[in-house]
Amino acid sequence: MLGTKEICEIIGVKPSTVRKYAGALEAAGYVVHKGDSGHREYTEEDATVFRHLKALCDQPGMTVELAANVVVSRRERAHESVSTMVVSADNQVAERYEERYNELFAVMQQLGEQNQQQAAELDRLHKRMDEQNANISVVLREVLETRRLVAATSARKWWKFWDKEIHDEPDPKAVWNKKQNPENYLK
Repeated sequence: MLGTKEICEIIGVKPSTVRKYAGALEAAGYVVHKGDSGHREYTEEDATVFRHLKALCDQPGMTVELAANVVVSRRERAHESVSTMVVSADNQVAERYEERYNELFAVMQQLGEQNQQQAAELDRLHKRMDEQNANISVVLREVLETRRLVAATSARKWWKFWDKEIHDEPDPKAVWNKKQNPENYLK
């Protein structure tokens, strides 16, 4: 709550002028709240009313009483128009809200269906990618095995295909001799 001093600072007048404005507004039918001690206490809305009243009083030929009547009547008309608008348009507003709600609900259902379709498509793509990864792994293993065989083949000279040292297999004669000698057999 604001006191007389605060209202003076807000609208830029003396305390006696604020008291004069408040008396004129009360005479015009405006209700100013009074505290327990009987002093006037103002709200921000009251400060706005005082600003309008001062602006009208600054006009040439405008008296404080006439300006107070104009401000109070404007305020009453504004409150009446808002309240009648709310009461008369209540059904129309409710119908518009109902229509808008139904539209938004339909859009929400469409988005849910699209979301489900996209999830199914994503699952299908994941399965396809897994299949492709498996196929790529098989092809990669085959390529590596082919490279290994090509490297082993290129290391051997074609005219020394009978040479056992180049092959990975041990010499059969050396294996036989090893088996015949029991001392070498245990090594």
